[in-house]
Amino acid sequence: MTPKPKTKHPELPPRMVKRQWKTRKGVSVAYYYEHPRDEDGKRVLESLGTDFAKAKQKWGEIEGVKVDKYSGDTLGAIYHKYMKWAENKTLSGLSPRTIKDRKNYWTHLEPVFAHLHIDAFKPEWFLQYFESRSSQVGAKKEIKFMSVIFNWAKLRGLSTIENPITGTTRQYKIKEHRDILITHTEYKAVHDKSRPFIQDLMDLLYMSGARPDEAISFRFADDKGHELVYRMGKTRKIKRVQIGSDLRKLINKRKKLLKSSRVTMINPTILFDDKGRKLTLGGTIKYWFGIARDDAELERRWQLKDIRPYAATERYRKEGIEATRKLLGHSTEAQTRSYIRDYLGEETESHEMQNNGIMAKVKRENGESS
Repeated sequence: MTPKPKTKHPELPPRMVKRQWKTRKGVSVAYYYEHPRDEDGKRVLESLGTDFAKAKQKWGEIEGVKVDKYSGDTLGAIYHKYMKWAENKTLSGLSPRTIKDRKNYWTHLEPVFAHLHIDAFKPEWFLQYFESRSSQVGAKKEIKFMSVIFNWAKLRGLSTIENPITGTTRQYKIKEHRDILITHTEYKAVHDKSRPFIQDLMDLLYMSGARPDEAISFRFADDKGHELVYRMGKTRKIKRVQIGSDLRKLINKRKKLLKSSRVTMINPTILFDDKGRKLTLGGTIKYWFGIARDDAELERRWQLKDIRPYAATERYRKEGIEATRKLLGHSTEAQTRSYIRDYLGEETESHEMQNNGIMAKVKRENGESS
């Protein structure tokens, strides 16, 4: 017997049922296979799970049909084509960090959107996604990545509709950027409680203005005598940091630790743990920095990435905008001014009080009565 056409959830194959319910974390979804009614007239639903792609595979097994994970015109299929292009650095020019972030975005997007036809999307779907997602900061980043995919697909003839996200993201009101500006007291409190290699990491971040993932990749080979030369992880541009006396002391200290820490790396990094192993942000650093921060008993649980704006604002106060631009590796002063303004606020001068005699003269010149 041919099933009736679906009026609700028409994207689902025949006899597949979708159930949704609200939880504290947002909207949960589950899929079921609807078997024929039993002798008592009751519907029998067989669970297919919460992941649509896997649910469709199970549906195919029950129906005796071979199902591809994603057909050629679904968002899931387009995403895999996009990632194949993105991972070819010669073609895409994307940094490893950008690719990693976008793969992470996809883990949240896939269960919701992957099975849908690329030309079926409507703008209101993304607002629903944004409002139901527990992390709206993450949701906005994920939606912006979706916009990238739509533009990429459109250019290659894989989509015919206009980008449904264009001009809508400004309406997703959420603070996207961190504005935590730590103080010297907060920096020192954690520094004093940290293990030596975490202290050196913190100092290296402050002196170089680098991001944490960049600093842990610095190698002794990057020391060119008067400069520390490396490629920035976000923009892939080359940055040259003049080595001052404090930075030179730190590098020399780390060199002396190579033997005692039993470092076996052929091209060793400047930073390594007590056993000579390369540092990782998600492992060694997260663990030991977290312990130091807890021991410091601070009210604000700031992160290592907050050292960069701390260093930048200190440089701005002492040496001005151009020196700060170079420290951050920005292309333009406007970019740096916007960055500093996010942390320090808008800068202005107080308005001087007017002398009564001058005010009277101005009024007379303007034809006003006193």
